[in-house]
Amino acid sequence: MRIRRRRPHCGPRAKAMLDLGAVKNQIDAMVVQQRAGQLDFQQKLALALAQQERWASDWEELSAKIARSRTSWLLPAGLSEPMDRCYPLPPRPSTLSVAATDGSQIYPDRHEIAGCFLINIGYILLPYGTGQRPVMSSKPSLFFREEEVYEQWGGRRILVNRELVGFKRGLMEFTELADLSLAAQEEGHRVVALSDGTLIFWSLEGKPLDFKQDYLAAVLGAFERLRQARIPVAGYISRPGSQELVNALKLGLCPLAAADCDRCPWKPDSLPRSERSLWSGDGLPCGGIDGVTDAVLLRQVLEPGERSPVFRSSSKILDEYGPHHVCFFYLHAGPEIARIEVPAWVAEDQELLDLVHACVFDQAEKGQGYPVSLSEAHERAVVRNADRDAFYRFLEQTFVKNDIRAGISTKSMKKRYAGI
Repeated sequence: MRIRRRRPHCGPRAKAMLDLGAVKNQIDAMVVQQRAGQLDFQQKLALALAQQERWASDWEELSAKIARSRTSWLLPAGLSEPMDRCYPLPPRPSTLSVAATDGSQIYPDRHEIAGCFLINIGYILLPYGTGQRPVMSSKPSLFFREEEVYEQWGGRRILVNRELVGFKRGLMEFTELADLSLAAQEEGHRVVALSDGTLIFWSLEGKPLDFKQDYLAAVLGAFERLRQARIPVAGYISRPGSQELVNALKLGLCPLAAADCDRCPWKPDSLPRSERSLWSGDGLPCGGIDGVTDAVLLRQVLEPGERSPVFRSSSKILDEYGPHHVCFFYLHAGPEIARIEVPAWVAEDQELLDLVHACVFDQAEKGQGYPVSLSEAHERAVVRNADRDAFYRFLEQTFVKNDIRAGISTKSMKKRYAGI
């Protein structure tokens, strides 16, 4: 193999360059595979739509099958109506305020001058029909004390890492969202509180019990304050990959009266060892719609502004949510099908549910496909690379000015000041 040598670029740091020529053949192969897969996917989608139509008149039987089956996939916690029912867009109140928060961070970095981290929470209140000006700002918080950079969970003393910073940021987002919404309500606003992303904290599963309990108590405490004030809170999930509804249709494809995925007779692992070589490999009865998502399915059903029925999530972590158990529906937001998550107390209150439906679509329309309030909150929260570099330069200068000895690692220095 001949090695091509390139002359080093001296002086200012050279811009990183991806060799597109080297990856071109791989891209071509990917395109061929994608093109071949499109026809297969259309066949899967057609089967999913046929199954949805099949169960529209027999949804109670499908719901009963969900209840008596044991699957390896997440399903809605029962059905209360046909999955393909569509709800029209309700009118938005003439006066309404939308509160939204988002967060960003500078993670702790052992190569930098100090073992600290920063969380920046962007918040926004958009009043409509009142003539009042929007409230838009951010709150940066620096964490540097020993009790802040070390935490005690599960009987262990843990140095705060990226995952823990993410949890702390999420908690701060919901706390700020509740504070902002309640303050606006006290000033006479009718408020809807919006959050970017899921309300289901899947990542808490498997965490130390004391950590999980403390985190849930704090977040659900913020939800409870909103519930007491009848301020609906909703999580907006853009381009969702969820498959709960499709999974229910997969269950409908199973010939068994009660499915048990761990003992599926169509899986070779379920056969006696002596018979596995005889397995035909024709695939699973439920595999005909693998790869179809709820959003793709409902794109064929919903018109812009319409929503699906409300479904109750069966995620295990929600057993600890109490009245804040998360429900969800899908909304045709124009350019995309979005997943909207709300606590059960919102889903069960038709006035609050209609308010969320109307508000979220209006926000997505104003934001050209994504809620404008969440977009603006993100812009005020985001910490870009230039902000991070400026933060550490300012920190370094302040340390020097105050005669505090500290230093960055050689690795960090090389990243900032490259000789070649």
